[in-house]
Amino acid sequence: MPELRLSPDLNVDDLAEAFAVRPRLHILGILVTGDADVVASTLEAETRWKTTVAAGGDFFEMPLDGRRAADPSKQSWLDAAAVDGEKPTTQYIFDNRRLGIEHEGEKDAADDVLDLLNSDAFLAFARKVTGDDRIDLADAQASRYRPGHVLTAHNDVAAGKNRLYGYVLNFTREWRADWGGNLVFYDQDGHIEHGWTPAFNALNLFVIPTRHAVTEIASFAPRDRLSIVGWLRSREKVGPQTVQEAGSVAY
Repeated sequence: MPELRLSPDLNVDDLAEAFAVRPRLHILGILVTGDADVVASTLEAETRWKTTVAAGGDFFEMPLDGRRAADPSKQSWLDAAAVDGEKPTTQYIFDNRRLGIEHEGEKDAADDVLDLLNSDAFLAFARKVTGDDRIDLADAQASRYRPGHVLTAHNDVAAGKNRLYGYVLNFTREWRADWGGNLVFYDQDGHIEHGWTPAFNALNLFVIPTRHAVTEIASFAPRDRLSIVGWLRSREKVGPQTVQEAGSVAY
């Protein structure tokens, strides 16, 4: 397919002004609509998911066959995976596909998102919106959250990764807040300060470190929460950040 395109309707000056006031943004209509539809269809049809778990003392990543373990003898691992609510450490359960690392066969629209994020056009857009010329590259992974999937509070700081900003590109066509899967941000007292419900073809962008989480997907959610997520990074060492919870998790 042709290269993915940022929407020509984006007002970069207005976005930069808003980001300067509070360094997090919810940008609707980030891609040309037809391009976003193609990416969404690709993620909806994706079969290369793996479930990644760091919860309740379990740590593993398991290839799936549809929505179950590719190795039936290990399905019990998935069935038993659960967050320990007493533990304050970051825990998570979700499906992912790492882009640019686990490439197999011909490139698809999800791979094209990684190319877009590292294009001159997007990097210039990101530098303009954030006012930060240190942004050199982006990494990415596709994520799928199903009922019971969750990502508890963390701040995205990871030693040596030089992360500057976290981002979430949403590709779920319809979503309701009461289905869970909301990206929420916490204040210093642990209260929810702000949050966004997944919205189709929207980019969420926020500075690191920022303490945030993805709320658990409800048992009654009728569809999956689909996104492409990652970090905008520098090739140079980033200055001191408050290290709290490290690890490559996905929103």
